[in-house]
Amino acid sequence: MRSYGLTTVIDLRSDSELNGASDERFLRDPDQKERVAGVTYLHRALVDDASMKKLGEASNMFDRYLVMLNRRQHAFCGIFNSIAEAEGGLLFHCFAGKDRTGLVAAMLLEMADVPPDQIAKDFGETDLQLADQYEKWISEAAPEKRADMRDELRCPPERILGVLDYLHQKWGGVASYLEASGMTAVNIDRARAKLA
Repeated sequence: MRSYGLTTVIDLRSDSELNGASDERFLRDPDQKERVAGVTYLHRALVDDASMKKLGEASNMFDRYLVMLNRRQHAFCGIFNSIAEAEGGLLFHCFAGKDRTGLVAAMLLEMADVPPDQIAKDFGETDLQLADQYEKWISEAAPEKRADMRDELRCPPERILGVLDYLHQKWGGVASYLEASGMTAVNIDRARAKLA
């Protein structure tokens, strides 16, 4: 990672995902807290534990994305400020690397004036990259939940296009959304420049 110039890691997971919970997927060994020297580690939970219930009440994944945008604007502000202020290369991730990570990636690409069809293609690529992991998770689920889970795991390009359209309709775009959240114009420009 150092050879790529990585200096910052931004972890988008919730506190319970980070610190362990009753869900065995999130159990953590306290000895794993050790970090790599020279790499700054930032925990910036996109969805806090209190918002998890609201996400579960949404009828589909698109609506869950909108819940995140509407309820966690300050979290997006903190994440994008961290992106803007990072020196050198950075990596951001969540648990699966598709929903929270996908939202942040799409928003960053939109800020860098990447055409929407290319952002959608990038988002859709997630399904190809995670196909084996999807099948593992689905096989571990109860049989009656598998069909719904298969649909929820997918990252169809039209979903992220709908999110970007929503951001344009409600706020005038990603930069305006972040500005409304309290992000300065200077940091918006710095975040945008990360992909220039």
